[in-house]
Amino acid sequence: MPTFTPKSHEQILAAMIAKIVSRTNLSDVGDASVVKHVLSAAARQDSEQYYQMTLLLQLFSIDTATGDDLDARAKEIQPGLISRLPAQKAVGVVVFSRRGTTGTVAIPVGTRAKTADGKIFTTTTQGTISATSAEQITGHGVGRDSNFVSVIAVAAGTAGNVTSGVVNKFDSKPAGVDTVVNLSPFTQGKDLETDDSFRARLKAYIASLSRCTPGSMEAQIVGQQDPVSGVTALFVKVYEDQINRGNIIVYVDDGTGTAESVARTALTLTGTWTWNGTTTVLSTDTTGVVTGDFIRLDTSPTLFFQISGIVPNTSVTILNPGAATIPTGAAGSSKATENATLGLDGPPPNTAVGGETTLWLNNKPVKIAEPFTITSSTRGLLVINTDYILNAATGQLDFTPALVLGEQIEANYTYYTGLINFVQKIVDGDPNDRANYPGLRAAGIYALVQVPQVLLQNVTVTVTVLEGYDQASVRAGVREAIKNYINALSISGDVIRADLIRHIMDVAGVYDILMTAPAANVTILDDQMARTTDSNIVVS
Repeated sequence: MPTFTPKSHEQILAAMIAKIVSRTNLSDVGDASVVKHVLSAAARQDSEQYYQMTLLLQLFSIDTATGDDLDARAKEIQPGLISRLPAQKAVGVVVFSRRGTTGTVAIPVGTRAKTADGKIFTTTTQGTISATSAEQITGHGVGRDSNFVSVIAVAAGTAGNVTSGVVNKFDSKPAGVDTVVNLSPFTQGKDLETDDSFRARLKAYIASLSRCTPGSMEAQIVGQQDPVSGVTALFVKVYEDQINRGNIIVYVDDGTGTAESVARTALTLTGTWTWNGTTTVLSTDTTGVVTGDFIRLDTSPTLFFQISGIVPNTSVTILNPGAATIPTGAAGSSKATENATLGLDGPPPNTAVGGETTLWLNNKPVKIAEPFTITSSTRGLLVINTDYILNAATGQLDFTPALVLGEQIEANYTYYTGLINFVQKIVDGDPNDRANYPGLRAAGIYALVQVPQVLLQNVTVTVTVLEGYDQASVRAGVREAIKNYINALSISGDVIRADLIRHIMDVAGVYDILMTAPAANVTILDDQMARTTDSNIVVS
């Protein structure tokens, strides 16, 4: 098979001279001859063309293409299916404060706070300071501090990941507010994916097109972003049970070790409800409820209503199609347990007609590590794997024996939301949206999405600083190098002591180090992930 072999100027010139001497009577080809000068000029032009062709070949190879050229190669390989991960903006919360304690101050969405070096953050939720606002900053007392207000960096990238207390200035100070501060670090800022990372992911994706294999599933999940929460699956590990074949666990993380978010079907709401006579139930806490949930009002008799709208920590709007009479006043309220027989005709309504062996939970995947109870109106508390079998991934309940006429099944459980719920839908597919979620697992395979166990790593190192370098700055750089190495490890990525030392030694101003922890390599299992924080690092 012919191959392209570039030639240098010297090689081309030597071939030209040999051809001229062999086929003509010219023999004066010394350095001062006219013939050699002419041939040299032609050879130089030819060598430049070889060089340009070499560059052109590099542009069309994913091994050597960079920047926009690499993006173009990705579009040619899999148009519209895989692209470079964009930079992400850091997020966090701030607290606004005032000197006085009277009146109410509103901090509108879009208020801009910044650091001393000009990093700007914009509020995405409204803040309020009232005479009864809780103390957020020690010593301020009641009435001076706002609620925790969510903010997002104006500029994307890791530069927005700042430490506590540095967002303390205003770009545009709202009226009635005197100070602002972030009480916790800002995280989740990510730089644009590098060429090396994108190239490796592109190759892994191509190699995974057989689908249904662990490598295929990992490559097709990584980089997927939950459209609801905005969280991205940055690390994915598929573990296949070597004993019970056909069972896999998909471990996924957003890069921070905080990908897990859950909700519970039954949750007591703090405070009391007050019926306003129409469609609204007032509550001081709406945590854990979403539109479509059922709430219970502790009236006599107990009343159940479905939620059709929510104003956080203020009120919920309910559906009351039967125009039930609700006593005026205040009492306890809670999120009702899920009726798994809801919609069945009974009689009575919302109970089994008899003979049902399969029911489906409203929410999935189920977090099996949390308490899970199934209660029958006729048999009491049912025993898992005896009275029923649960498929935690799909929410399917299989009953033995079958349900009887009029039997009602109540389910109380914790289920994943956010990124875990989204990835589970990618793995299983969505029968109502096969175009966007065709599914990844093979038929008959049980696949459950979970978060890995986060193992915090303690690092203790003594640094010798070169003369002329600021010791505090060098030690701060060492601390960042440690975090950058450990927090970039994937799921099941071992902490290699030699690699950690190499990253520390690469910090400008470091002459030598003595590392006492970790004393050896740290082995991370398939369901674990290494991470570290400032409080786990000692640099002296």
